[in-house]
Amino acid sequence: MPKPIPGLVFLLIFIITGCSSRTPAPPPPQLFSGPTSYPVGTNPTAIAAADVNNDGNLDLITANFGSNDLSVLLGNGDGTFQDQKIVKVGVQPKSIVVGRFDADPYPDIAVIHNSDASLIILSGEGNGNFHLTQREDLHRTPTAIALADFNHDQKLDLAVSLLLDRVLIFTGDGLGRFTAGDTFDPGDSPTSLAPVDLNHDGIPDLLIADNGAMQPGIAVYRGRGDGRFEKSQFYKTRLRPLIVSVGDYNGDGITDVVVIYSSQSTMAVFLGRRDGTFQDGIEFGSEGGPTSVLTGDYDHDGKQDILTTNDLTGKFSISFGKGDGTFVYPPAMYRSGDGPFAVVTGKFNKESSNGLAIANNVSNTVSIFLAKEHPSSGKP
Repeated sequence: MPKPIPGLVFLLIFIITGCSSRTPAPPPPQLFSGPTSYPVGTNPTAIAAADVNNDGNLDLITANFGSNDLSVLLGNGDGTFQDQKIVKVGVQPKSIVVGRFDADPYPDIAVIHNSDASLIILSGEGNGNFHLTQREDLHRTPTAIALADFNHDQKLDLAVSLLLDRVLIFTGDGLGRFTAGDTFDPGDSPTSLAPVDLNHDGIPDLLIADNGAMQPGIAVYRGRGDGRFEKSQFYKTRLRPLIVSVGDYNGDGITDVVVIYSSQSTMAVFLGRRDGTFQDGIEFGSEGGPTSVLTGDYDHDGKQDILTTNDLTGKFSISFGKGDGTFVYPPAMYRSGDGPFAVVTGKFNKESSNGLAIANNVSNTVSIFLAKEHPSSGKP
């Protein structure tokens, strides 16, 4: 009969009791009801909210990369939505922005396409339908699109970043047409654009995430007020940034920047100074596979939080702000559909606070999370 190995029983007991004594992570604060999910096209990669039919209710639009179309979900004003309307567009629509580009009261849409490297303008008809009014060949794969009045003429303009090293500005005429304008090279791989007035001169500036391997970082371009830009600062990041966005994470009324990295579960916050420059970035833990970011006060404590969709986990996460530019770790995790890829916030139920709409790239759905009234934070 074989003899027992001395110490083996003790070792097994130690491992079992050690594992069983671990404290499970606390459940996330119950901030939302839902989700309720609605089918959309194949592989949605972007989502926007707007009242496209002027009935006072927020509607949703998704860009569906895999089915070469947009889905329009008309809102009922009570947090529910009607079945999708399909709007055919170009090949592999990647991102969208929504605004009033012409003189009528209906929102219009600008779409960038990955495969055929194009920008199109769709004019809203006021009933959830759209028609093509302009197409521009970009001659290179677009990576991001942003909307602002860059030349200070009270008409919306577009900024489009292209693969490798270019940003294009298209100036709007207020009648639904856009003309190619300024072009500049911010770095070897711009992936995200954030228009914001950093120096309080009333003119939008541009923050650009440079995802290039040689010198990753955030480029700041100052707007000149005529649709042109000049490089101002460059903030090097330790990792390659995928997304750049803004908020006020320490409550001082000055714009701060958040950067989501593409390669690790990490984000960095750059606190702003009054002169429009930024302090060095401070890194915080995030969650795996971040694909979009949204700033808001989700637990209603007066401090801004950071939400990311994480397509590798099937969840979105909220890093609750402490009000001093730092965040609670670990973030709270909430289950969405498969492959949550993009998020937008809005008052989908007119009787409650802002909710969330998340486009799920794998399950081909939009998940609606409605805010619970007067939630307790439940944070550690």
